[in-house]
Amino acid sequence: MHLLKVSILTVLITTFSSVQQSRADTIAPPIKTQVHEVAQWFTGLFDNAQQVANSPDVPLITMSNCSVQLDDINPVADTQNVYLEQESPGFERLRLYSFSEGNSAVNLSISSFLNENAVRGLCNHSQSTRTVSINNVEKNTCNLQLFSEANSYIGNNAPNGCITTDGFKVVSDVTIEQSSIDSLDKIFDSKGNLLIATPIEFRRVDSVPEPSFTLGLLTLGIWSTKKAISDNLKQRSQKNKTSVKG
Repeated sequence: MHLLKVSILTVLITTFSSVQQSRADTIAPPIKTQVHEVAQWFTGLFDNAQQVANSPDVPLITMSNCSVQLDDINPVADTQNVYLEQESPGFERLRLYSFSEGNSAVNLSISSFLNENAVRGLCNHSQSTRTVSINNVEKNTCNLQLFSEANSYIGNNAPNGCITTDGFKVVSDVTIEQSSIDSLDKIFDSKGNLLIATPIEFRRVDSVPEPSFTLGLLTLGIWSTKKAISDNLKQRSQKNKTSVKG
């Protein structure tokens, strides 16, 4: 009986220790650390070549992300700013991604540029010269929160999403890991009809040389929004014409 009690006690202690260790392993680091980590994970060169190899209908997209400085006289403390440049045969997308501390998650703000010619190819310059004029950044931003999970950051901006200049709504889901960025952008028209919902699977192909840990994105990418929507609407229009003729 005594041995049985000792055995049971040992099992309980071992189980309790395992639970405690499991909880410790899942405790997220401080938000400030998360800001630096997720920004670093999103800095570098990416493409979706692996996805295209399995799904030829998906366009090949390359993405170059690098840390930049804003010439803002009142910068937000501990904000990591990353310039994103996506390219594909049919489009390009240039954005500023700003990571900052939230109450329980990393805040991500995505901004467009007023003059894209002033920033195009910015990652080809040395880090010390990568400066973006705050006057060239759109005031309206698309925002979402990134929550730390096991070896990843996950976020979405459902149900409100972000409204484009054309009046469409884009709802984004993103999963960020050290060597990958998976995003799904759902594009709705003004009536709430779903037009586009194509997942993009970016994989790291190289790193943009950076000398420090505090460098930095997403993307989430609202890729080829205008072109994709235009093609979708044309197809619908042709179908309607065919239906009327029949």
